Amino acid sequence: MLQAPRGKQLKGLLSDAGIKVPLPCAGMGRCGKCRVRFTKGAPKASFQDKSFLSEKEIEDGVRLLCRAVLTEDAEIVIEGEQLKEENIHASGKMLKTIRKDNPAPETMSSWGVAIDIGTTTIGLMIIGMNPQGEQYIYGSFSGINHQRNFGADVISRIAAAGEGHGDELFCLIRDDILELIENALAKFGVKKLDVITITGNTTMLHLLRGYDVTGLGRFPYEPYSLKPEKISVSDLWGNDIPEYLRHARVLIMPGISAFVGADIVADIYAANMLKKSYSELLIDLGTNGEMAFWDGSELFVTSTAAGPVFEAGGISCGMAAVPGAISEVYIKRTPDSGRFEVKLGTILNKEPVGICGSGVLEAVSELVRNKFIDETGLLTEEYFSEGFPLTTEGKEIRLTQNDIRNVQLGKAALYAAQKELLKGKKPEYIAVCGGYGVSLMAEKLRYLKLFPYEESHVYTSPYSALSGCMLLLKAALKETCEEEKIIAELEDIVKRAHVVELSNKDNFTENYVDAMNF
Repeated sequence: MLQAPRGKQLKGLLSDAGIKVPLPCAGMGRCGKCRVRFTKGAPKASFQDKSFLSEKEIEDGVRLLCRAVLTEDAEIVIEGEQLKEENIHASGKMLKTIRKDNPAPETMSSWGVAIDIGTTTIGLMIIGMNPQGEQYIYGSFSGINHQRNFGADVISRIAAAGEGHGDELFCLIRDDILELIENALAKFGVKKLDVITITGNTTMLHLLRGYDVTGLGRFPYEPYSLKPEKISVSDLWGNDIPEYLRHARVLIMPGISAFVGADIVADIYAANMLKKSYSELLIDLGTNGEMAFWDGSELFVTSTAAGPVFEAGGISCGMAAVPGAISEVYIKRTPDSGRFEVKLGTILNKEPVGICGSGVLEAVSELVRNKFIDETGLLTEEYFSEGFPLTTEGKEIRLTQNDIRNVQLGKAALYAAQKELLKGKKPEYIAVCGGYGVSLMAEKLRYLKLFPYEESHVYTSPYSALSGCMLLLKAALKETCEEEKIIAELEDIVKRAHVVELSNKDNFTENYVDAMNF
């Protein structure tokens, strides 16, 4: 049985679980060949489904695997593949992706975990390897980064460290990671860990290592170190460490700059970006808004402070993506009248108690589409003071004028950064990755104007920073020259990346102001 958060793309879930399925057009929804049949819990047919599948096929639960988004408990059949049937459970809390056909954990001779330290959450993947060198992904877990008590973004954390809270931040992240590792090992009865690979943004990795972060918060924004590191667990947890950790090796991935970290390097590596013959813009949609543009021969990277709005931070009724969070919004307005109908989708179909990031963006897009919000972002007079009601029963959930402004600030920063990074070039594809990317449905958000070139093909990438970190882990577990080869490739990405600084660009401010409108 595989388990995943509601809104997870099926292709990403299978990829995380190490289940290989053919995606002839790289999962872009252009060929219609990667078909899967849902015997239970079929998601609503997308426009790509309707383009390639007959009405009878759709009625029978057939969907394009690359476009299927899990919205409830489901059972699927993939025809003609080694995988005949998998049960998938959509969970709103901790992600646990478990292959039901994995060998018994006690048959594994070595174990490793890959870790992605995000500003808001920490992701972990656990892999076992048997004496024959065969590797299996046993599960993926996620937990809260409790450094958020000192602020929702990296700037707040840097400021907190400068005010004397560096040791507290250091201890918080170490404890969070240790708890996540312990939960993963306990799940499978693992007694000894051999390798830990870690990625994350530059600030998170500095705080993990106890490095001075003051240089990250002031011009010219100089990091203490961006190099890959091989350290012992005692360097992170001291000498008083659990027995199962004592002999583990720790590998930390390299970063590019103060605000373009090892996580985007891992994204680029996992997506095999530098070997693509076409141009592509990769966006890790989150608080930091990191992005990379490959024009076919050169790599350009940047980062913008998009703020926490993409994770529902700064939203009056905002909450994490847990059961009861509104994740889907559809608004139907009766022509020439003020009447409207709101249809909501919540995680695990629980009664709505708040709204998460995807719900916020869909709600604002729907309000713009139905002209409850004008192009400048103003709510109509009827809802300007009290906000627009998404619920009429149970807990009152509204989107206020201030909520909409926060969305405008976040999307404007993202848009302006893309314009500056692309410098007039039009990428053939825009890949959205990261935790938010797995549930993004670009066609539902087109009224937000998140992307500067609508004709570019926007798709959600199954790859993530954790995917890239996992590839390094798999090589490190084998203790071969493959580990050094991957580290060399990561360093090559760093070397080839041209950092586009936004702080000294006059056009950024102009584009930012223009992008505030819908």
